[in-house]
Amino acid sequence: MCKYCLQCDWRINETGGYTESEASRLAIEHFVETGHAIDSLRLPPPVVLKN
Repeated sequence: MCKYCLQCDWRINETGGYTESEASRLAIEHFVETGHAIDSLRLPPPVVLKN
């Protein structure tokens, strides 16, 4: 899941080491601090390659 701001370059996702819950909390904090709108994009699961 990638969460991003529609007004500035703020973004956060699970690949940064955050759980979905942590990312949601940080997105809410960004909204409260700035008043900027947040949107999210569900990323596809990573592909596992086998030899």
